Amino acid sequence: MTPALGHHANATAPLSLRQRRRNICCVSEPTDVATQHALAALGCAAEDLLHLGGIEARELAARFGTPLYVFAADVLDARFAAVRHALGPRFGVLYSIKANPSLAVTARLHHRGAGAEVASLGELHLALAAGHRAADLRFAGPGKTDGEIDAAVRLQLGCFHVESQSEVEAIAAAARAHGTRIGIAVRVNLPHELSGTRMRMGGRTSRFGVDEDQVPALLRSIASNPALHLRGLHVYAGTQGFDADAFVHHAATLVARATQWERELGLPLDELDLGGGFGVATYAGDSAFDLLRAGEGLRELVAQNDRPGRVWFVELGRYLVAPCGVYLTRVVRTKTSGGLHHVALDGGLHHCAAAAGVGTVLRRAPLLVHADRLRGAAQTVTLGGPLCTPADQFAEQVLLPALAEGDLVAVLHAGAYGLSFSPHSFLSHPAPAEVLVEAGQARVVRARGEVTDVLRGQSP
Repeated sequence: MTPALGHHANATAPLSLRQRRRNICCVSEPTDVATQHALAALGCAAEDLLHLGGIEARELAARFGTPLYVFAADVLDARFAAVRHALGPRFGVLYSIKANPSLAVTARLHHRGAGAEVASLGELHLALAAGHRAADLRFAGPGKTDGEIDAAVRLQLGCFHVESQSEVEAIAAAARAHGTRIGIAVRVNLPHELSGTRMRMGGRTSRFGVDEDQVPALLRSIASNPALHLRGLHVYAGTQGFDADAFVHHAATLVARATQWERELGLPLDELDLGGGFGVATYAGDSAFDLLRAGEGLRELVAQNDRPGRVWFVELGRYLVAPCGVYLTRVVRTKTSGGLHHVALDGGLHHCAAAAGVGTVLRRAPLLVHADRLRGAAQTVTLGGPLCTPADQFAEQVLLPALAEGDLVAVLHAGAYGLSFSPHSFLSHPAPAEVLVEAGQARVVRARGEVTDVLRGQSP
């Protein structure tokens, strides 16, 4: 039999309670396809040791310490190239920086030809540091403050994706104050939810976007304001969507509305941002998004609705960067409790919240592997981090090759919504370092925190 990759115990025939209490080792087929695909993307499909960018994970952990985020440049490049190929030359790809506000990752995508979408003034400054021009950036989000708007206008931001009449008025006031004209695209809240997504951000009622029936009046208001330049429309109805056909259908609805409003209002809507949210396997048993099918549908949509001067965008974050990232954490302690095997790690919820199931209804195991032994006799084990809360748990009773103190565990597909999505101040552990690896070379792209960081900015 082929030795097991790390996978959830439920993926195979369930172990009896007696077997679990004895922690009997077994060998089973690698049934978790998502984990297999993640390892294959890293070049480890037939390997026994996890390696990243030509360097063994255990070497990276020895050099840079744990917990540690590692980003594989070749995987990032391949992912972006696959998206560009699937969508075709008429689409610009905007990187949603919120997915991973790493300067190194953002700069690399920029140099490969990605644009960027920001959702805060901090992300705007990061985009500029990564090499983007302010005039090429889009600023999204429903709660942009007057201060953020004013600062973005001073920096000569290219386009705001607006979500309310009040926001339009604030942008116009800032533009007048600085004697300039600012681009505006309206985020449309279509009445029908985008099916197949785990997190929906539109539909019947939402703080995201402008309801479809309110859009025409807002478009007229923008077009009549000399401080504003109406650029077009934007839609983003949900994330972690695994239904390619549903995404294409939703995009087609926006295009149809654009055509209708152009005809009825006599206003050009040249820029169409169709959103993104393509699904990425995050937990054992997850399926894959059919990028080629989505690309085929979107290219056909463009072919039927293109024209000179029209600009098409898709914005992606998690889909671009999740596969390139691995979170490495070391086993600190092992023990048996109630007949079951438990492992305590030096990393956890405070650095990698998504792997602990934050934001999910049903907790499932993330894509976990034993970094020093990808294949081997599997043992049923529960893994958790160092925090004083039961929420700090990556997996309950999963099958992994036997873990001893000092061994490495890797969370795969951890390149998105990692540290910035996590409550890293809880228990005041230092932030992990981040390392970019490429062709056998590794460099720190975010320094490890210090134990004294907890005191920064405080006074008695």
